[in-house]
Amino acid sequence: MSQLSSKLQTPSAASMGTAQAAAPQKHTSHKTLSGCLILFLGAILCLLVARLFGLSVPIPFHSEDRKFRKFAEEVFCEEMSGNTLNRHYTIAQPDSFHIKEGEVTLGNGSLEARKKSCASAENYLNALKKFDYEKLSDEHQLTYDIFADYLNTQLQGADYLLYDEPLSPTLGVQAQLPILLAEYTFRTKRDIEDYLALLTQIPDYFSSILSFERDKANAGLFMSRACAADVISQCNTFIADPKQNYLIGIFNEKIDEISNLTSDEKIAYKSRNQSILDAYVIPAYETLSSGLSALANSGKNDKGLSYLPQGREYYRYLVQSTVGDSREIEAIEEAIKRQMVADFSDIQKLSAQNGGILTPSGTGTTASPAALLSQLREKITEDFPMPPNVSCNIKYVHTSLENYLSPAFYLTPAIDDYENNVIYINRASNYDTLELFTTLAHEGYPGHLYQNVYFTAQEPDLLRCLMDTGGYTEGWATYVEMYSYSLWEDDPVYASISQKNRSFTLGLASLLDIGIHYRGYSLEEVSAFLQKLGFGTDTAASLYNSILQAPANYLKYYVGYLNFCDLRDAVSAAQKDRFSLREFHRMVLETGPAPFDILRKQLQKTLNS
Repeated sequence: MSQLSSKLQTPSAASMGTAQAAAPQKHTSHKTLSGCLILFLGAILCLLVARLFGLSVPIPFHSEDRKFRKFAEEVFCEEMSGNTLNRHYTIAQPDSFHIKEGEVTLGNGSLEARKKSCASAENYLNALKKFDYEKLSDEHQLTYDIFADYLNTQLQGADYLLYDEPLSPTLGVQAQLPILLAEYTFRTKRDIEDYLALLTQIPDYFSSILSFERDKANAGLFMSRACAADVISQCNTFIADPKQNYLIGIFNEKIDEISNLTSDEKIAYKSRNQSILDAYVIPAYETLSSGLSALANSGKNDKGLSYLPQGREYYRYLVQSTVGDSREIEAIEEAIKRQMVADFSDIQKLSAQNGGILTPSGTGTTASPAALLSQLREKITEDFPMPPNVSCNIKYVHTSLENYLSPAFYLTPAIDDYENNVIYINRASNYDTLELFTTLAHEGYPGHLYQNVYFTAQEPDLLRCLMDTGGYTEGWATYVEMYSYSLWEDDPVYASISQKNRSFTLGLASLLDIGIHYRGYSLEEVSAFLQKLGFGTDTAASLYNSILQAPANYLKYYVGYLNFCDLRDAVSAAQKDRFSLREFHRMVLETGPAPFDILRKQLQKTLNS
């Protein structure tokens, strides 16, 4: 399954009195959905970037390298065989990878399946340790380091399996699944048959998730009442008008576009899809809604994770596993505060220098999203390596999901079809032109799309696609989003103030994330703090609830961003006059998604070579 990488929405520091409620990003998504550890759709699959199977490298492998490459390919193929939706989104042509296409399945979201995933991770780790690390090539050493770190981190989470939450208003599978079904590409008749078979699997899959939610409830770890109410409402909205469900229209449009189907075949497929939606999909969402309703009062905690028995420990694990930052929470907290102070000081200086003006001096360009994306691709060439030549289709979130999905997100393509990309924009966000410009920088150039296709074009080890690296991917997209404000020519002063404001408010949300889940801040304490900064009560409540529903989510973006700034500054300090921003970006992009300790080590190795 593909990742939905996206941009967060936060309240504005420059217009605090009228700030809009914050909502966590879509992704993105990020635990793996199939992965070597979790055989369910409880979260979004990691970035699907990896080497195409069977392609040779320009130098001969040593014996250990040959064995490692075979191991990496075997792990990849085994994992791709275990989940049909993941396989379809990861690779366009399974036969080219020698992957056996077995039973169509969505996987299993139960507690037992999670325990088996941990056992699988331990087996992989034991197999990995048998390799002689020093005899591996630099590329394979990097893959080894990332995979070992990934497996060890996931095994550390074995004690917190019931703390995970596969359902939430924005990141939950019930929100992600419709988008992924809508974007399911029909390349062959087999794809159509697999798609229809997947629809029939949804009841069993949701049943396994409900089983997991009951285990959570029995352990006193069920979601908050507010979160349950939001998920139930979303399920009910999705099935409110079964005959007009958007999956029907989208399916019909895709079937009509297939030239090698007869008219009778198209009619038959449309009829089957309608029947399966009526018999399986709609009832599955109804069952999920009613099952959650029965558990709604089981939630013992309407506050942050720190109020749960092992909540603080789980939060530490969550930050390490989702952000890829191994520092203590206190150290991360201090880094956030330092950047917030610097940003706020810059906002004040810029405002004073320009007569206190915090609003744009003009209306700016009215260019289309496609035109803005094209402008960005051209503008970044001085500071970023040339990207591969790929296409991008900009689409809009369906109206039935506008209230629940992110402001925008990038849908990661199959690794052997990375030339075709999709960015979704949520019209409910009501972007002004500068916001749209920087959003497209985050999702497109030089953000998710650019980073993904650049790395995929390097043909890295297949194993790399099995590992969730949210801090790198979302941190990079946020880092280049901040950079993109410097490319805005219509009103540079306003753009500069907006960039500092964006950084400050993301920092504020991240600081509150730590405060709520690690330090135990209550809604009243958060509201009182935000009111001192000019935020209204409604905004404070909305931000508090969004952070409750997605712990550590903001940190993927902001702490990831700060890590890239630190890496840039460290390389600049080391190279002095020889430093090139373009070369720094090249090193980061060619290393690819990795925890920050490993990325830092790799950059140092590159500098020393």
